Amino acid sequence: MSLGGLYFRNLSANLLGYGSIVALNLFTPTNFFKPVKAFLFAEEGGHVVLVASYLAVILLDIFLQYLIHRPISEFINEILAGKKVMEDLQQRARRRLLNLPFIIGVIDLAIWIVLSAVVVFLFRLLNIVPLKASLFILFRGTMIGMIASTISFFLIEDYSRRYLIPLLFTEGRLITVPGTIKISILRRIRVLYAAGTTIPMILIVGTLFFVFLKLQGTTISATQLYKETLVFTLILCGIFVAINLRLNFLVGTSILNPLRELLKIMRRVRSGDFTQRIQVLSNDEIGVLGDAGNEMISGLAEREKIREAFGKYVSPEIRDKILTGHIPLNGERTVATLLFADLRGFTPYVEQNPPEEVIRSMRGYFTAMEKVIHRHQGLVLQFVGDEIEAVFGVPLRYSDHADKAVLAALEMRENLEMLNRGRAERGVQSFSHGIGIYTGEVLAGNTGSKNRLSYALIGDTVNLAKRIEELTKEFHCDILVSEQTVKRLEKPFQMTEGSSIMVKGHSTPITVHQVT
Repeated sequence: MSLGGLYFRNLSANLLGYGSIVALNLFTPTNFFKPVKAFLFAEEGGHVVLVASYLAVILLDIFLQYLIHRPISEFINEILAGKKVMEDLQQRARRRLLNLPFIIGVIDLAIWIVLSAVVVFLFRLLNIVPLKASLFILFRGTMIGMIASTISFFLIEDYSRRYLIPLLFTEGRLITVPGTIKISILRRIRVLYAAGTTIPMILIVGTLFFVFLKLQGTTISATQLYKETLVFTLILCGIFVAINLRLNFLVGTSILNPLRELLKIMRRVRSGDFTQRIQVLSNDEIGVLGDAGNEMISGLAEREKIREAFGKYVSPEIRDKILTGHIPLNGERTVATLLFADLRGFTPYVEQNPPEEVIRSMRGYFTAMEKVIHRHQGLVLQFVGDEIEAVFGVPLRYSDHADKAVLAALEMRENLEMLNRGRAERGVQSFSHGIGIYTGEVLAGNTGSKNRLSYALIGDTVNLAKRIEELTKEFHCDILVSEQTVKRLEKPFQMTEGSSIMVKGHSTPITVHQVT
């Protein structure tokens, strides 16, 4: 990364100032600077003095810039060499880079004022121009110096934002660098207004004032004065229209480009892309807004990470309900369909196989069954040992929860057959399970302690669903549903006639059906 762009932009701003002051001096009314023109272009060696003085000023400007750039250039050289940059050097380089437009602008203005004062001193020493003209030279040099230094400020700032700040501030947070000068957006606009309107008006008024002083005691036709003043005004307007257009572009892009970048990133974040980061290039209000936006995006990304991790411990439906505060602490009564599934002969299987194989097999079975339950809008409440407890109809409400539970049970049967074919190919024991389904009223909500809540269902419906699942052993089948579930079915299913049977913990018999 070269700093040559900084030198070029600063010199171009000052050369523009030199060209402007030459043009204005040539067309100042009443041939105000005739003695100066005679010295520079008629007297022997006059033009040499002019060129030499300009070259001396340019070389001085470049040398001062070199000294000011040193912390930045040292930092860049360390980076390009692949070395670890010391914290002190990094801090100095960052501080110098943020202050660079201000430092260069002040130095340029000082050089313009000092150069104008030296020129006035030499002209007075050589008795080339009268006192009034000397004061006029100092006045105009100061005004043009203010314009040149302003252009230099925005040009250097623009180059720094494009190429240097992204290198030195990879994570933004320019506002946290101590000892830096900050310019607000309002002051930026005021500087633009001053450079584009106030200074040109002062130049016109000042020129007319000094011309009026010179005209005292002299005779000049009104027509000639009118023509010369009109030409000077047109030249000045042309120069400052061009300068103002350039300044408007620089100031406009310094404000609008970061805002466009911020809006573009926010649109991507809104669509769920939390990897985006706003590139912060300033320490003004927009920079502060960019840092705040990055903190917000990091917070959203962290929240999404927690949300994803939370969804692995509880159902995504429960997760979203909890995060949005839609699950009442005291629970809610509703009608739902419970499904219990339990592996058969699992205890002997655990005794005959190593723990790693048991865990692997259980994970495969639970994963296959959970996918089916979720596909039918069911919710797995918990895995207990080799058992699955699931519910249909809460917390997401829908009327056909009985149908979805039976459909899920049938697909669980098919998935178990597929799982067993794979186990048979590997030469491991096949699984079998029993599924019990019951529909009734439950109390659904958060239970547990104040510090650790658990979403659960409470009520006789839960106990009966569990008892029906246990009855599959007596009926030698894999799916049993209650009469209450059958009555709520909206679709036809193949099943046997109902069988009435007493279950443990229930005072009256219940009717169950085998799903074939």
